[in-house]
Amino acid sequence: MPVYEYRCGACRKITTVFGAVADKPDHTACETCGFPKAHRIISRPSVRLSNLSKLERLDPKYDKQIDQAISNNPAADPDRLINRRGDISKGRDND
Repeated sequence: MPVYEYRCGACRKITTVFGAVADKPDHTACETCGFPKAHRIISRPSVRLSNLSKLERLDPKYDKQIDQAISNNPAADPDRLINRRGDISKGRDND
């Protein structure tokens, strides 16, 4: 369901309206002051990034800081539990 935004001509506040794609009125009433003709504006889109794309956007200097933190504190290593588990390809002892 798309989100439409309208700016009031009187108080300049933005009103957000959720609606169907087929319902695209050019104006609506302002929620703040009740002005009958708040005009539709173009709003910024919302983009969700994956964790991988967030990591790719990080500054490379953070890699050094993370490596340094892991070397100073072994409990900070995110792979410590996986490494402690050992080789899981052989299965459990009682399998």
